[in-house]
Amino acid sequence: MEFNCNICNKKYSSYKSLWNHNKKFHNKENIQTSSISSTQIILESPKQDDSKLYKCRFCNNKYLYVQGRWKHEKNCQNKSNNNDKDEIINIKKENIEIKAEMAKLKDMLQKALKIHTKTLQKINNQLNNNGTINNNTINIIQLGKEDLTKMLTFDEKMSILNRQAMGINDLVKLVHTSGKYKKCMNVYITNLQNTIGYMYDEKHNNFIAVNKNELLNDLVDSRMYDIEKFYDKLQSKFEPEKAARIKKFINRMKNGEDCLKDLKKEEIKLILYNNREVISAILPNNKEAISPILPNNKEAISPILPNTILPKIDNKNIDLN
Repeated sequence: MEFNCNICNKKYSSYKSLWNHNKKFHNKENIQTSSISSTQIILESPKQDDSKLYKCRFCNNKYLYVQGRWKHEKNCQNKSNNNDKDEIINIKKENIEIKAEMAKLKDMLQKALKIHTKTLQKINNQLNNNGTINNNTINIIQLGKEDLTKMLTFDEKMSILNRQAMGINDLVKLVHTSGKYKKCMNVYITNLQNTIGYMYDEKHNNFIAVNKNELLNDLVDSRMYDIEKFYDKLQSKFEPEKAARIKKFINRMKNGEDCLKDLKKEEIKLILYNNREVISAILPNNKEAISPILPNNKEAISPILPNTILPKIDNKNIDLN
């Protein structure tokens, strides 16, 4: 899934990366490029499969992510013109889409994880029964929709910025694994050897399997977006030299000129893996929702085995300051 810059044709794996690129390189050339909507990007991307887009229930707009459609529908002009009959028809169509996606999920799990037949049957039963998360006490927020500028305290933001390159590690721990912000415990990794990760999806009210590398990319981009927002508001609180070092780290993560972003992805992957059992301990009412990703499978939940080969990154020449 790619996002293309309309000016220089550079490709990015997420919309936030494209947004940062436009802000840095094309803000003066073309102001409209910086404020390009997710709908425009979707329509201009030749590789986008139209069948995978989320269509507004009140108009013909289509969005790459369900949260994009959600934001649009809140203020859609056609919303007030729809009657109950149209709403019922759209709900039925959405149910068909959900069933199709669940079928794809089961097929992906079977091929990628090579799960034992009994474990797969357990997952099938969970999906077929439309297992939902009991959110009477905890309303989990989907990745990318967290508003950390309002959620975190002043001291937490200052501490994260002070840590520079290690700040993103601290932010992921604080938001996604510490249990302090339970609503943001929305990502999960159970295995270091396969290519599957898990994220909470509001549409299904459940955790779904996704590509692990794409999950880590989205997680790093989202949290770097937050760190940049923290810096924009708090840079006057730091000495000029300290502020310059923080800005340098932000720019290095944006530009991807060295291996720093890849190093951060590997570190964050281990953070999520090492804290994989926290989510089941802190969210006791949500065990039904996460049970498909906690099978009775030693490979999935046991500590790192002696024969596990971890990815190697040469970080000798990477400046973390």
